[in-house]
Amino acid sequence: MIKQLLLTTAIVTLPAFTNISSAQAPSSQESLRVVSASNPLTQIVAALDREELFVGLDKTSHTKPEYNKIPDVGYRIQLSTEGILSLKPDLVLLAEDSGPAMTIEQLKNSTVEIIQFAELKDVPSIQSAVSIIADKLQREEDGKQLNQKIAQDAIDLQTLSEKNPSLNGFFVLQGGNGHGSPQISGSDTTAAKVLELLNINNLFADDYANYRAVTIENQMQKRPDIVLLGHTGQFDLKNGDLKEEEILPFERQTTGMIGWPDALQPKCVFNVNMSNYLVFGIHIYEDNLKLLTAINQCLAEL
Repeated sequence: MIKQLLLTTAIVTLPAFTNISSAQAPSSQESLRVVSASNPLTQIVAALDREELFVGLDKTSHTKPEYNKIPDVGYRIQLSTEGILSLKPDLVLLAEDSGPAMTIEQLKNSTVEIIQFAELKDVPSIQSAVSIIADKLQREEDGKQLNQKIAQDAIDLQTLSEKNPSLNGFFVLQGGNGHGSPQISGSDTTAAKVLELLNINNLFADDYANYRAVTIENQMQKRPDIVLLGHTGQFDLKNGDLKEEEILPFERQTTGMIGWPDALQPKCVFNVNMSNYLVFGIHIYEDNLKLLTAINQCLAEL
């Protein structure tokens, strides 16, 4: 199943996007005005060193304090036509689930170039998105180098994960600043894909799909080896802005699971930044390779 998430290491150009509007782009790429309504697509533009082109970002893309100055166009599934077009963009990058449908249709009928990408779910689809954006931003060579790195990271992760013994675990989603009820991933989620990449058997995959609150008693009954605790960035609760202090991509929680008796504690517990690990994009293989290396180090210390 891991191989289905990787598929191939060749750089490919799949039909992973829909060009909704083919407006003429500005002759000078230096003056291109870009709105990105998807964090994985925002990451690609940033990796190609063209962040200065952003004139608008969706809420999921505001992952850095320096992005606070860039106008917020809302959530990717609740976009506003007026909010986007008022920024006078030349290019708008959308995810496969961007919406609502009326907004997408109105953008389609505008003079702005719109590119809507299919779901990024494996190496080929991620590489295809990189190639398309690199071409639009005239960063073709940088795009090729980025795609080569993605392919190598995927190979390295697969090689390491296949060497590991079978592990059992689950992924817990927790709200920013400790707010919100914790939800545990079942099947058909990005968190489930992360566990699969790490070659960790998702203990709740057969119980339900999506995310669900689970009692501590039921969690303990699963007897996990590994638990990943997903956190969001540290946001200001008054205005929603990202604070200057950001949480690490991952960090081992040496105290284990709070409220669990010592005899039932997992072998390893890690806090993970959901901005890193629940964004299936250009960093997904690199980030999980680092996390799996840390998990192995934790297990070796037992």
